[in-house]
Amino acid sequence: MAHRISKQKKEIKGLNAKEIQAKGKELEDHIFQLRMQFKTGQLASTAMMKLARKELARLKTAAGKKSPAKAQAVKG
Repeated sequence: MAHRISKQKKEIKGLNAKEIQAKGKELEDHIFQLRMQFKTGQLASTAMMKLARKELARLKTAAGKKSPAKAQAVKG
């Protein structure tokens, strides 16, 4: 598990601000879909929601480190 997280961090570190923003939007949409699946009883594992939220948090953190002004764009 730790190996996968460090790989994700390296991937995020290599992205520019626009790519981070696009990936953040994509993850927000994915989290929404997971919530809808959960509410309708179609979601097999709720752990997927937790993983997606953590990855979104990593993206937001990376956006803040790269440019504090750009972090506001990712937030909403």
